[in-house]
Amino acid sequence: MPDTTISGSIKEITNSFTDLLDHTLNTSMDMLQIFTKAGTDFSSNLSSRFAPQMKALNLPSLGGCCKIPPPCWMPRELTGVTSHVCAGATASLRFRVTNCGATSRTVTVEADQNASVNPASLQLGPFQRGWVTVSYTVPTASTGTQGCAEILVFVHGCKSYYLRWTVQNSTRGCYCCHEIEIDDCPDLVHHWYDHFYCQRPCQPTRQVPSR
Repeated sequence: MPDTTISGSIKEITNSFTDLLDHTLNTSMDMLQIFTKAGTDFSSNLSSRFAPQMKALNLPSLGGCCKIPPPCWMPRELTGVTSHVCAGATASLRFRVTNCGATSRTVTVEADQNASVNPASLQLGPFQRGWVTVSYTVPTASTGTQGCAEILVFVHGCKSYYLRWTVQNSTRGCYCCHEIEIDDCPDLVHHWYDHFYCQRPCQPTRQVPSR
């Protein structure tokens, strides 16, 4: 085959490829202009058309899989509790603490606002559970909002927990007792958000101060 024929074929292929790119670029620019002019109308139409399909897929919300929990050294917040008792009566919280670990643990409980804790500490063997009662007596002279007290209760075990306990003065309920369950389990899974200061499997055991 003569060289002139080969050169002519290559030139034709090059020209055809160049024309194809030119048409593709022009088409893309035309579509971009159309979408730009459509503005919010195009977005709303697209959303309304595909919303049922997206809902059927039950996709997680943006950022739901990447939520970072509080750092390991912060206590975990328990669901708050509100007790309604009459003046002079006693409200109580009973904590059932389960040691989910394979080693013995000392669990301590603290409360403010002159609330009593019995017992102040638990010695739990592997997978054992125990009970701690926190009690608060409403003053006899309290009425209305004066009988409302917010008590912070801390539980320290493998992890630390805290609970906001509201004791509200009432004319009906004389005594009140709530039960709270705590599964105190070591976190043996290393997460992507963990840092070097996280104690594993448990935090150091707190020493109960002598009284």
